[in-house]
This record gives sequence, C-alpha cells and structure tokens, in this order.
Amino acid sequence: MARRSTRAQSGAGDGSSPAAVTSRRPPAWRSPRFGVGVVLVAASVALGSWAIERAGSGEQMWVARHDLAPGDPVSAEDLRSVPLSWEGGDAVYLPAAEIPDDAVATSFVGSGELVPASALGTSADVDGRPVTVPVPAGVTLEAGVQVDLWALPRADAGEPRLLADGVSVLGIEEDTGMFRSGSGSVARVLVEADAVAGVLAAQADGGTVTLVERPGS
Repeated sequence: MARRSTRAQSGAGDGSSPAAVTSRRPPAWRSPRFGVGVVLVAASVALGSWAIERAGSGEQMWVARHDLAPGDPVSAEDLRSVPLSWEGGDAVYLPAAEIPDDAVATSFVGSGELVPASALGTSADVDGRPVTVPVPAGVTLEAGVQVDLWALPRADAGEPRLLADGVSVLGIEEDTGMFRSGSGSVARVLVEADAVAGVLAAQADGGTVTLVERPGS
C-alpha cells in the first residue's frame, strides 16, 4: 500500500503568497519628472512675459515711411515711430521727437529703415548737388546705390576720364529725350559741389557722361 507524502506547504492558507502582494506606486505629483515639467512650464511663461514686456518698453525711434534721399525735406509725416529695445540705440538712431521745420535728409534712408541720427540735418549739411545723367542700356539701378561718373568724349577726342566716384543715386526717372539714354531712363545723382562744374562741362562738350555701377554698393 503506497504511502502518501504529506509535506506541509509554508504559508498555505494565510493569504501572504507573493502573487497576492500588490505593489504600491507614489502619486504622480510626487514624481521627479512631474516636478521638472512644472519648472519648465513656469520658466517658459516667465520668459514669454519678459520678452513681451521688453519689446513694448523700448524707446521710440523713427523709421522712414518711404525712401529719403539727401536734400529731401523731412517732417513727422515722412516717419513713423517704433519701440527699439536696445540699450544705447539712441546714440545711433534718431529718437522719435519733434522734427525741426528746416530738417532734410543728409544721407539716403530706405523705406522701412531706422533713421540714423546722422541722417537728419539742414540743407547746409548736404554736401552735393543733384545732376541728371543717362542710364546706359542694360543697367538696372535703384535709389541709394553708388556709381562712378565717367566722361566719354567724341571719337578721337581723347580717352575716357573719371569725373566723380562714389556718387549716390537719388532716384530714377523716365528720359524725356534730352539725354537720349539707351535704357530710356535717367538717374538723378548727388555730385560733390567741387565736381559739378566738370560734369556739366563734359555734358556741354558734345560727349557723353555715363555712370558705372560700383559692385556691393
């Protein structure tokens, strides 16, 4: 007759088997990742608020509503004010304040550009006189660029000679027929006072005064 082994099972019936033990997790708000996320969100909100406050608290500076060429009269109607959050910006650009009645642009300022403090003065501060020169065929110019002026004499009358270099273009106009430009356009350029006589003499001498682009200007 077989004898049945009756080994006692440890812990049987007391409800303490490993499968019956339930692991406990800490609440989500106590997790380190949760804390780091809260800090990052708070920092982002604070940075955004600081940036908005900083952008709106800058000193008001003048911006050109349209192109301003040297010698052009300038009033508040030609400008608009924008906040500039840049410490020391008022030493470079023109603060939005009352504009003198006799104010003119002393250098070219493009539409939408901040107006440099040095770009506003009186007519006495403008070093140059406007002269009209034909634009050669195939040349595309715009206000604000710089060119060199050359005299092209009649055939066998001499070599081309430089009349003025680094001349600012004030604007481009349609050729009315006086200069017979190859492009159908003429450029108004600002020539230094001591070079004006040479340019006018070259035009009256029967030759041609032409302009040459300066790369990178």
